[in-house]
Amino acid sequence: MKKWKPILATLTVVVIATSVVIVNNTLSISNARTINSATSLMPMPQQPSRPTASSQDFTLDSMPLHDDTFEAELINQLKAAYSARIHELHVQASLIKVKAYVLKHYPEDGAERFARVIQSAFPEYAQSILGIIARLEIYEEWIADNQPMLAEQTMRVQKGLIWEVRRELFGADAERIWAEEQAEMAQQQTRMHTFIQQLDQAHDTSMEEKLFQLQTAINEHYQGSIQELAVSGGIVSKAFFNLESVQQELEALPAPQRQKRINDVRRQLGLNDEQIARLQKKDEERNQRWQNGLAYMAERETLVATVSEEQLPNALDALREKYFKHEAITIAKEEASDFWRYKRRRVYGIN
Repeated sequence: MKKWKPILATLTVVVIATSVVIVNNTLSISNARTINSATSLMPMPQQPSRPTASSQDFTLDSMPLHDDTFEAELINQLKAAYSARIHELHVQASLIKVKAYVLKHYPEDGAERFARVIQSAFPEYAQSILGIIARLEIYEEWIADNQPMLAEQTMRVQKGLIWEVRRELFGADAERIWAEEQAEMAQQQTRMHTFIQQLDQAHDTSMEEKLFQLQTAINEHYQGSIQELAVSGGIVSKAFFNLESVQQELEALPAPQRQKRINDVRRQLGLNDEQIARLQKKDEERNQRWQNGLAYMAERETLVATVSEEQLPNALDALREKYFKHEAITIAKEEASDFWRYKRRRVYGIN
């Protein structure tokens, strides 16, 4: 189970980075007058979605625009589409798109018209619906105002900030309002977990084929740019190099061939020669550290077995100084807390 944790953590980042594309697709209303939000957002690495009730969405292409029948027809359509689930908060929140539709056609008094429609269609839930939508409008305004700041953050920080605002505005209800977004992300993680397990067990499949299949799966599931994801933090390469079968193949190769294979993977992921050379230099530094660390561990084991308990602390201090110089104190503190950096799993291409 432990070997899957780094892979799942990496894939979670991929899900966060790209799930909004899939979620936003469910917001579309298939008609000639697709609703356009007055607070539409600029593209960003993680653009937050509106709440959705995709299974209950209805088309507005046949809605009459005559003042005398518009509200009555809209009330009827809302009742037919949402009555069975209007008690669910994410369904109530999804009606923000209906308000946008009304405001588009009646910019002067659309807010009043929408309020009347909601009060007539769902009198028991009108106060809740209008309150949620008012807070959603504050939320969307915050997103629009903070686009430059959010765009400078990592995807994980963006998600944290967005959820902080959601919880500030909606409290515990935020989880229910964005329930479908959360469910879709969970489903994506499950699908990718299953795929990764199958890919890692395909021992008769070459590294190149594994990488191609991983690229294809992420493109299909997340509709994102594999090259952009690879360059931005090495997300895809981390998921690939964490495959146990890939590590077994790399470990079996002589060092020069191993580095060539790693470089080939990075090139296939879209990195240029300069980026590959920079990462190769890091690989060489890591290799040197691991060689030094493993030599230390071997000598330490011999020392523990041969030196008396009274002499051992000073002997270990001297050994750490020999191998780690100024880092010797840090290594000693790690060992005191039972953390052994050179007992960790070696992952070529990552650590």
